[in-house]
Amino acid sequence: MRSAGMLLAIPSLLIAAPLVGFFLGRFADSKFHTAPWLTLVGVAAGFFAAGREIASIVRKTQEEEKDDPRR
Repeated sequence: MRSAGMLLAIPSLLIAAPLVGFFLGRFADSKFHTAPWLTLVGVAAGFFAAGREIASIVRKTQEEEKDDPRR
């Protein structure tokens, strides 16, 4: 059951991480007058961070299923 909860977090990660990167990038663009470059870097960094976290979640889920005595 815990595995299902962990896997359900993936869609929210795919939405939240790039949005955080977008807003941080826009803030940095407004401070440094570099529009749209830091926004694009922020979105890319958000997708990268989400990908790393998703890989970590999948790896943990696979380990838990492998160690599950019911299987």
